[in-house]
Amino acid sequence: MRVLVTGAAGFIGSHLCRRLVAEGHDVVGLDDLSAGRLDNLSDVPEVDLVEADLRDVDAVNKVANRCGAILHHAARKSVPRSIREPEEFTEVNVGGTLNVLLAARKERATVVFASSSSVYGDQDVYPLREDVEPRPRSPYAATKLAGEALVRAWWHSSGVPTITLRYFNVYGPGQDPESEMPP
Repeated sequence: MRVLVTGAAGFIGSHLCRRLVAEGHDVVGLDDLSAGRLDNLSDVPEVDLVEADLRDVDAVNKVANRCGAILHHAARKSVPRSIREPEEFTEVNVGGTLNVLLAARKERATVVFASSSSVYGDQDVYPLREDVEPRPRSPYAATKLAGEALVRAWWHSSGVPTITLRYFNVYGPGQDPESEMPP
């Protein structure tokens, strides 16, 4: 299957690319390289990496061409930075997600959306469960929750198969030790 990985040169995206290639998939990656690094993909030359911005709807449509699945892991991250730059976080994380969903509808592709545990905010009961009411406390968290809502709505209104994964503190080999916070 042809698979698009957005955020392909990032920590999680590069691991996904590596696994998909190992399983025999045709992998195309999209990354604007604002946080991702080409070095993360140096051992998987089979990945067709396209340097582009999620906000560029034409670029997203082009890389999604003939893809049966889109693993959408590209996003602006960092709670402190989202407070300083809420417009950019909204444009990339929400507008970019919309562009991915538009391309998925056109290609009839399944979408896996990477969200974040930050959507939970502060809760009264732990451990956290998926059915607790989200309480985002930063623009970053709000953009991830908005992305979840778009993904859910796309399934109900357009029939695009979607799923959201809320990641908690992902870590492992290849993690950037200079990262402001865990991915």
